[in-house]
Amino acid sequence: MELIQQLLIVTLHLIKFSLAHLQDSTNRSMEEALGPTGLSLQPGPGVCVSGRHTSCCLGWRNVNGACQPVCRKPCIHGTCTRPDTCTCSSGYGGAQCDQDVNECGFPERLCSHRCMNTQGSYRCYCEPGSTLRPDGHTCTEGPGCPSLRCQFGCQGGAGGLMSCMCPPGLRLAANNKTCEDIDECASQADLCTPRRVCRNTFGSYVCVCQDGFVMGTLQGAVLCRDKDECVTGSHGCSRHARCLNTDGSYTCRCGEDYAGDGRTCRLRKASPPPPPPPRHASHAAQYYRYKLRKRTRPLLGSPSGPVG
Repeated sequence: MELIQQLLIVTLHLIKFSLAHLQDSTNRSMEEALGPTGLSLQPGPGVCVSGRHTSCCLGWRNVNGACQPVCRKPCIHGTCTRPDTCTCSSGYGGAQCDQDVNECGFPERLCSHRCMNTQGSYRCYCEPGSTLRPDGHTCTEGPGCPSLRCQFGCQGGAGGLMSCMCPPGLRLAANNKTCEDIDECASQADLCTPRRVCRNTFGSYVCVCQDGFVMGTLQGAVLCRDKDECVTGSHGCSRHARCLNTDGSYTCRCGEDYAGDGRTCRLRKASPPPPPPPRHASHAAQYYRYKLRKRTRPLLGSPSGPVG
């Protein structure tokens, strides 16, 4: 009976010790566990605890002791807030925050007169004869505007001085009344991504694919991919040449029996015939056979038998 009691006491002590060890490891896991960089991970989103080990959860990475979300596709105009999730800046939308939001198309009017959408924002301007108030949204009739004869309204400046104004993408002409286009492609560099070129438009610009490339999608991203002219048949190779596709272009190569630059191929000139093979017999041998036939030829009119 005493043996059973002793075994029971030992068992209870072991259970108590195990529970205490488990509680201690749980309490220390957030403080003692180290991340991949050797820095203690701070409690927060993206932290996963497994026993005594602490690490960043799937889709997160350790950055200076804090778990930061990972977005496999970059957030162009925003911040990566959760794994593969972007929070866009004001004026942008889309999964990668690469799409401009047209605020002028909202059901609620943002401008009292006219609205001009800009990249990531918008701008209000007034009808001729009105002035844009300091709030940048409302327009009031200005006493000096009609006399200025502005093409696109006017605005008040320092000291109440009135001046003509232009929508985004335009600037005041030399007469300070009309507006002229700004060529963003000439005044700013690197407006477009690689494989795209800038095309100026009135009041703005667009990025189009370079020659030899076409717009396409790859893994959900819109980009300019190579245009295979050899497949589409849009190449300029001769029908006697072979088309070879390259990145953004192509080359032409004439066939074996033709010569040229590939766009124009001409049939090669035929080679002159080979010389006749040498005669097996020499002239001396021919002359010897001729003389031999002449000696052995019977004479015409000679008697056929002996003379008696």
